[in-house]
Amino acid sequence: FETKDRIGIITMNQPERRNALSPEMRQDFLNLIPTLQYDTNLGAIVLQGTDGVFCAGGDLKNLAQALENRNTAVDRQRLYRHHDWFQKLLNLEIPVIAAVDGAAYGAGFSIALSADFILCSDRAKLCCVFPRIGLVPDVGAFFTLPRIVGLQRAKEIMFTGRPLDAKEAKELGIAMEVHDAENLKSAAMELAGRLCRANTPAIGATKRIVNQSFNLDANALIEMEAAAQAIYFSSDYHTNAIRGFLDKKPLAYDWERMDREAEKKDAVEYED
Repeated sequence: FETKDRIGIITMNQPERRNALSPEMRQDFLNLIPTLQYDTNLGAIVLQGTDGVFCAGGDLKNLAQALENRNTAVDRQRLYRHHDWFQKLLNLEIPVIAAVDGAAYGAGFSIALSADFILCSDRAKLCCVFPRIGLVPDVGAFFTLPRIVGLQRAKEIMFTGRPLDAKEAKELGIAMEVHDAENLKSAAMELAGRLCRANTPAIGATKRIVNQSFNLDANALIEMEAAAQAIYFSSDYHTNAIRGFLDKKPLAYDWERMDREAEKKDAVEYED
């Protein structure tokens, strides 16, 4: 884990295991994720793998070693330990961007689905691989995948265990964008940098509420909306934005202006 310009960068970095969820990596997630929620210096998170692999999923060598001493109670506790950090990652009140290069299989696919935005490289492969080894999806995929692709398509992806390439992932709404592998991280960092210019607590409240939009009725969501809006009407960010607007100053968080700035930067780099 490292930070750069208010962006937290989480790198799954066990390339010799194809960044599989080894016991060490699971423990690292368990140690790290709960600390991020209260880090007021962070405006966005980028989650990535290494060496052309996002995350190959569960560590099959560890699964093989466990075959002789299978214990249902221990396995159940291990899955709950996954959810100790996964639930916090899913509801982290900071925008999370998954930069998926290469394989995102099994639990790796599930981890990517926890992000608010998935950017894929053109060589990405995403796969709900669990049925190949007689298991059910885990690490939250039952919650995230149907909400993105719908119930029927989620069943097809989960039942078949077939891989999705980057093009299909984008068509299904799983990936927001597809980039060349060499440009993937810079695209993720550029998106994260833009999001850092927003009022992070207000974005966090928006995320927490919209994550509940399939679970609550309209009245409950309206109550959450009203409470959050009342809080952020009183924020310094809102006050400064309104005063700046009245003084005809450019807003700090204006996506169209950021698009124009990016186009101008690209044009200068192209001329150079």
